[in-house]
Amino acid sequence: MNHRLSKNNIGRGGFTLVEILIAIFILSLVMATVYVSYTGTLKTSRQLEEEGDIYKMARTVLERMTRDLSSLQMSEGAYTLIAEKNKTGNRQFHAVYFWSASHLAFSETESEGRPAAIGYFVREDDGGKSYALWRSDVPGIKPDEIKQQEKGFIICKNIEAFGLTFYDAAGEENDTWDSSLSGGIHQNKAPAAVRIELALINPNDREKPYKFMTKVFLPASR
Repeated sequence: MNHRLSKNNIGRGGFTLVEILIAIFILSLVMATVYVSYTGTLKTSRQLEEEGDIYKMARTVLERMTRDLSSLQMSEGAYTLIAEKNKTGNRQFHAVYFWSASHLAFSETESEGRPAAIGYFVREDDGGKSYALWRSDVPGIKPDEIKQQEKGFIICKNIEAFGLTFYDAAGEENDTWDSSLSGGIHQNKAPAAVRIELALINPNDREKPYKFMTKVFLPASR
């Protein structure tokens, strides 16, 4: 009698193979849920970080362009601002060159705020897979040589679109501007305002780029 009870107690103290398999299955479900949750959180965090970098880069460009355009300078009683559309690769982007007192100093021997030929233009990156916005800044040259200066540095990468709209004193929109054109309607004049439109590549959805826009009113035109 005691021997049978002892055997029954031993049997009740262990786990059957089915119970072990069920436990493993439940543990697998829990681990899978935790993994999916973790990877989802990690992906969201990475996307937020990428978006933060994109917004920061766009804000830097728009603030820099606003400062440069707002510092437009006269030379010999005339303003110099040339803007056109150029084909880069298989795309078209605006390019703008102007005379401004917004020089950035990169060495101890230079001083900021000097008159300089400043330009913004788009170039293909190496390999032609994407585009970058460049800023040129050359102090001490004559405004009539301004358009030849295309040495500079990258101010923004992964450009999807870069467009400019110029408003004259009457509020009319212009796709281009050339204050150096003799006899032209914009000769020696600065626009009253400039609208800057910038679109940056969305790495998670190329069909939905990040779009930014600002409008700069130029004190120089008043």
